[in-house]
Amino acid sequence: MPGLKGDANISLVLDQDIVMADDDGSMTITLLSAVDDSVRHVTEVQVSSSVCLKSPYLRTVINVAKDPTDITLGGDLKDSNDGIHKEAALVWLAHIHNLSTERMTELGLDKVSVVAVWEALQMWTHLEKRDNIMDLQDWFNTLYDSAFSKMDLDVYEAGLLAFPCQVFDHAVGFARVTKYLAYHHHGAIKERRPKGIKLKIYHLAPNEFIGPMNHARGGLKSTIHKHMWKKANNLLRFETSRCSCWDATIGQYLAALVKIDAFTIEDALQRSSFQEILDRMKEFTFDYNPACRRCRSIDWVYVVQMTRQAAQGYFDGLCLDCMDRSKPKGKDLDDEYWRINSSVKNRWDSRCRVPHKQATWYVSWLGRDDIRQKLLRGANVNEEED
Repeated sequence: MPGLKGDANISLVLDQDIVMADDDGSMTITLLSAVDDSVRHVTEVQVSSSVCLKSPYLRTVINVAKDPTDITLGGDLKDSNDGIHKEAALVWLAHIHNLSTERMTELGLDKVSVVAVWEALQMWTHLEKRDNIMDLQDWFNTLYDSAFSKMDLDVYEAGLLAFPCQVFDHAVGFARVTKYLAYHHHGAIKERRPKGIKLKIYHLAPNEFIGPMNHARGGLKSTIHKHMWKKANNLLRFETSRCSCWDATIGQYLAALVKIDAFTIEDALQRSSFQEILDRMKEFTFDYNPACRRCRSIDWVYVVQMTRQAAQGYFDGLCLDCMDRSKPKGKDLDDEYWRINSSVKNRWDSRCRVPHKQATWYVSWLGRDDIRQKLLRGANVNEEED
C-alpha cells in the first residue's frame, strides 16, 4: 500500500493482512474503516480477481480503477465521513469466494458484532444484488452459536438481534431475544435497526413483532395484577362484617408494595421494566400483625413471591414455529391446519424447536382470532376430560 496518506489529524492503523485467494490471478482490496475517535483502520485483503469480476459492484469498481489489481473500498482517506464496515465486508467477500465455515472461523467471522450482521445483509442484497439472503444462514447460525448465544444481552443488542434471528429462522435465538425484550424493555417495544442501515426491506412486519411483543407485555401485566390482587380482593369481597382489620391489613399490604415500587403496576412501569419490578419483589416484607385469624392466615410474602414466580414463567419468547404454522396458507382452512395448530396432550410446543407454554403459543398466533379461541376452548375441554 505505497503512498497511502490521509488527514494529518487521523491516525491510520494497519491491521493484519487477510488472504482469501492465493493464485496467479489474485488482487488486493484495501478496506478503509470509518474514523472512530480519530483512528481509521486499514486492512488489505488478497482476493481472486476472477471471483471479484463476477460481483456486480466490484466489477464496476475494478473497471474504473487506475490499477485494477489494487482497489480501495471505503472512500477517500482524507474524508472522515467515508468508511466501510470491515467485519461486514469480510463476510461479504468470504461468501463470494465460497470460503468454508472453518476458514471463516479462522478469520474470526464467527465472532463479529450484531451491527456487522446488518451491514453484511445490506452488502449482500444492495452491493452484491443477491435476492436470497439465506445464502448467509449457515454463517449466521455458526455466529449465533459461538458468540451471540453466550453474550449477556442488553435491550439494544436484543433489539438488533430480533430481525436477523427471524429472517434466518433461528428459533432459539428469536425466542431468547423476544423474551428478554418483553421483560427488560422500558415502555412499549419498538423495532430497532443500526445507524446507517438504509434499506427499508430490513424490518419486521408489525403483526409479527411489535404487535405480539406488546401483546405479551399486556399479558405479563395482567398476570402480575391477577396474582398480586387475588387474596386482597377476597378480603374485600367476603365476610368483611366478621372482621375489624381487613381494611388495615389490605392498606398495610399495599403500602408494603408501594415501598418496593411495585404498586400500582401501571405506575411502576412508567419508571421500570417488568424485570426490575420482579427483582424488587424479592425484597418484599410484611411486618403488620392483623388482629383477626382470617387476616393473619394470609402469608403476604408468599403471595408476592408466587406472583413473581408466575410472572417470571409466563412468557417464553415468540415461537417462529407457532407463527409459521398459524399463518393461513389459503382462503380455506383444511383439517391439516387445525391439526398442526392444536395442542397435543395439553402441550403447545410439541411441534416446536423451543419449549414453551400456552402464553407463547397464544401471543405468537398469526391466524384468525376466532380459530385461536376455538383451539383454546378445545384444549380446555380435553384438559377437563383428562
